[in-house]
Amino acid sequence: MLKTFWNGQHGAQFFGILLTAVLSVLASFQSHQGPWLERLELVYYDWRFNAVPLHRQQSESDINIVIVDIDEASLATIGQWPWRRQVLANLVSRLAEHGAIVVGFDVVFAEYEQAPLELLSNQIKVSSTELSKAISAAGLSSDAMLAGLDGERQLAAAMSNTDVVLGIFFQPDQALQSGSLPQPAALLSAAMPVSYIAMPGYSSAVPELMTAAAAGGFVSTFGDEDGIIRRSPLVIRYQDHLYPSLSLAMAMTYVFDFQLLTEEVEVAGWKVPRYLGIKGHMARTDALGQVLVPYQGAEGSFPYVSAAEILTSQSNSSETTRTLVETLEGALVLIGTSAQGLTDLRSTPVGARYPGVEVHANILHALLTERFPYQPEWVSGAAFSLMMLVGMLLSVLLPGASPIKAILGSVIMVSMILALNLWLWRYHYLDLPLAGLLMLALLLVLLNLGYSFVTENHIRRRLKGIFDQYVPPAHIEHMMEEPDAYQLTGENRELTVLFSDIRSFTSISENLSAAELTQLLNHYFTPVTKTIFDHDGTIDKYVGDLVMAFWGAPLADDRHASKAVATALALNQVVQDLQPQFQRRGWPEIKAGIGLNSGDMNVGDMGSAYRRAYTVLGDSVNLGSRLEGLTKFYGVSLLVGERTRELADDFEYRYIDRIQVKGKELPVNVFEPLGPKGCLVQADIDELADYQYALDQYFEQHWPEAEVCFLRLTQSYPECGLYQVYLQRITEWRCQPPEHWDGSFRHTSK
Repeated sequence: MLKTFWNGQHGAQFFGILLTAVLSVLASFQSHQGPWLERLELVYYDWRFNAVPLHRQQSESDINIVIVDIDEASLATIGQWPWRRQVLANLVSRLAEHGAIVVGFDVVFAEYEQAPLELLSNQIKVSSTELSKAISAAGLSSDAMLAGLDGERQLAAAMSNTDVVLGIFFQPDQALQSGSLPQPAALLSAAMPVSYIAMPGYSSAVPELMTAAAAGGFVSTFGDEDGIIRRSPLVIRYQDHLYPSLSLAMAMTYVFDFQLLTEEVEVAGWKVPRYLGIKGHMARTDALGQVLVPYQGAEGSFPYVSAAEILTSQSNSSETTRTLVETLEGALVLIGTSAQGLTDLRSTPVGARYPGVEVHANILHALLTERFPYQPEWVSGAAFSLMMLVGMLLSVLLPGASPIKAILGSVIMVSMILALNLWLWRYHYLDLPLAGLLMLALLLVLLNLGYSFVTENHIRRRLKGIFDQYVPPAHIEHMMEEPDAYQLTGENRELTVLFSDIRSFTSISENLSAAELTQLLNHYFTPVTKTIFDHDGTIDKYVGDLVMAFWGAPLADDRHASKAVATALALNQVVQDLQPQFQRRGWPEIKAGIGLNSGDMNVGDMGSAYRRAYTVLGDSVNLGSRLEGLTKFYGVSLLVGERTRELADDFEYRYIDRIQVKGKELPVNVFEPLGPKGCLVQADIDELADYQYALDQYFEQHWPEAEVCFLRLTQSYPECGLYQVYLQRITEWRCQPPEHWDGSFRHTSK
């Protein structure tokens, strides 16, 4: 009993449920996932960002965020970075003139520019003391004269024209503390520890610039273990204060609200943030105060303007100036760089070399629209429940199913869940994990495929060993799906049998050597067998130059007669196609006769203890063989019985004769298939009409009229030997009319 359990479907179901439970627990609790499953989740996260972009509402287009790019063209025009403060002051002034309302620098001005007096003295190669004396001797104030050359003063003065947010860089090295920090966004309470990211070091702007700025925000970004930036903190803790990111500081400046709002929950004695932001613009965060960066698309999702274009534009009504005003009017401007050498290119889900300034632009846009993707608190429970549900269903349903059904069923189920996951992502911004579920479905399919392979291998070998030389591969695949539905013992069934024989084979074989004859038969039987298999036929046997096949077994087929007729017509074409090959080899031309008949037959595995074969027997089989032999008598290549014509009514036929074959007393009607329904042209229709009229005269025993009709047909269609058969028969019966005639002709030879 235990052996039966492990070898049966219950064993596969047990292992499937066990695998489901283990993977569900691992996927639900990130701390236990392991690097391989976590990496799969990240790969799926990146793919989802590119395959299904986050949905943007029409109202979001009202928020104008522009990136002023210190690009390669700017470096070539203005000079290498860093630029003089005077140039940056000019840039800020131009932005204010063109209507920018908030300007954010993705740049940290942590050092003073070189002193102007020292710079001027170096340029004219005079000491600073001598230069100062010369200026005083001329009756000028050196302080007043050089104020125009003081970059910090000029940049600070330019900041008074618009709201400017300067960049800060927080870093883990406590020894690095330079510049002046801006006002913090919030003061932390010492009552309970908090989980925000803390940094002991910083680099900020020099005091003169930070004092003149409207606000300051950090530009630090932190990639995941693979270096890709998928999330970014909105605040960073320094000592007992929280400082905003550049994006958050710009949003605060834009709405003129510097009150940081936080919604925190207590978890294991820690204060953990859930929401951060300002009134009306809150963002859902993780436990560290980070948001998922809501990338709007690949690089260039926001409008870019080259810094050189702004600096070199003329303050008049030129087309360039008008375009800049249209772009920058009412805009929130981020100044950053996409130049290769300035090391501000980041690896992101939407691009391997993505400008860091556009990362801030995406966060700023989401802050103002409150459109951040996020993982809800119930994500772990949902992942566990969904994986358990899907895993249990697959574990119960997959064992015993065919590989195709197992794979198809799993794909359909997972596709529906994937579609729901993508829909929630695009329209509701829910980041729900799915890689664990995909891995579970894949492993369950592989588990059950392995089970199916092991348990069904013996049955496959047995059935394939019996049938693969006789049955088309498609039949065997059907039999593999339901092996119990097929029996090798004899049964009575209506089938269609085909006999095909090479005419005058004896004379052909006498003119060929044994090797040549073998080659000829191989070249003939290969396309013949393929044609039979292509039409779902079963090869019964080869006897010399004869091939015998049947339809309707072992796989039941209601269209067995139609497929057999289609096969016979195709075999005629095969024989014609072989003639050029045989001629090139010096072989004689061949012709084949084909007989088809449908009826009740006994089919099964028959033979002796020494040799057995899957074959058909019965009177209907014998009639099919007789019809093949009569094709030469009537001058046609194909004859079918009356039952075949009834079943295969999707073909056009020509009536041939009413016959009595040797060994049978009951007459039967035989026909020649001409092709599929509708294949006849008008000339064929006219010929068949004349032929039918001649037959009517013949069966009415109007011998003179019948003779005239057949003579006319012979003259019009001399290549048709059938009409000669009737003329010869009429000639005989005019002299000695048959007695008690029922219209049939008795054939005395096989």
